[in-house]
Amino acid sequence: MELEKIVMQHDDKLKQHDKELAHLSEFTSEMRKNMDESLTRVDESNRFLREQNTRQSEQNTEILQAILNRNHQADIRDYEMKMLDKQNLWKAIFGIGSTVGLIVAAALKLFF
Repeated sequence: MELEKIVMQHDDKLKQHDKELAHLSEFTSEMRKNMDESLTRVDESNRFLREQNTRQSEQNTEILQAILNRNHQADIRDYEMKMLDKQNLWKAIFGIGSTVGLIVAAALKLFF
């Protein structure tokens, strides 16, 4: 009778261990499922951030090109304005010189 009681207790303990193992297996499976879902979300987030980073990099490149183009055009305009100033200065010098020459010539003709 004592042996039968020990066997029954042992059988009860085995059943309890089987239940605990099933519970742990279910818990592990649920954790694995949650981790897989989390990793999927992280992958999607990383993909979105990479795409956003690529778009921002393209925009930065476009902005840089626009700035460089504008600076180049500004340099060309500055050069053209300097050349125009020099041309106008020489035109003014020759114009003033011609006017003075005409006045002197007219004055000489009137007085002599």
